[in-house]
Amino acid sequence: YSELDKWIKQWYQRRVRAALGDLTPGPGIDPPHYVISNIAGHVVRNWKQLRKLFKECDMGSKGWIGTADFRNCMRRNHVDISESDFSDLINFYESQSSGKVFYNDFLRAFLSVSKDFA
Repeated sequence: YSELDKWIKQWYQRRVRAALGDLTPGPGIDPPHYVISNIAGHVVRNWKQLRKLFKECDMGSKGWIGTADFRNCMRRNHVDISESDFSDLINFYESQSSGKVFYNDFLRAFLSVSKDFA
């Protein structure tokens, strides 16, 4: 990697951390950047469809869905990642929210990072 590539990667990681804000479970736990970078484009392009699926699973309009519903919605929207990568993604969110994925925060994190690349 060139110095520019290293700088871009570090800059992107800082932006992702900043965008995730309150979703960060605590000191020393970083989001799984390799998973986020693999799904970011799809999530940004399809956020409206994803949100619709999330809301369909949120029967009580609580603003969150369980991890199984989250995985099902992601699959239904063709976000195909390995079980291991999905587990890493969920473990990042789950450590603060006890099995709940706050889907608007999840989508907002991706959309706020994407503005830097528009």
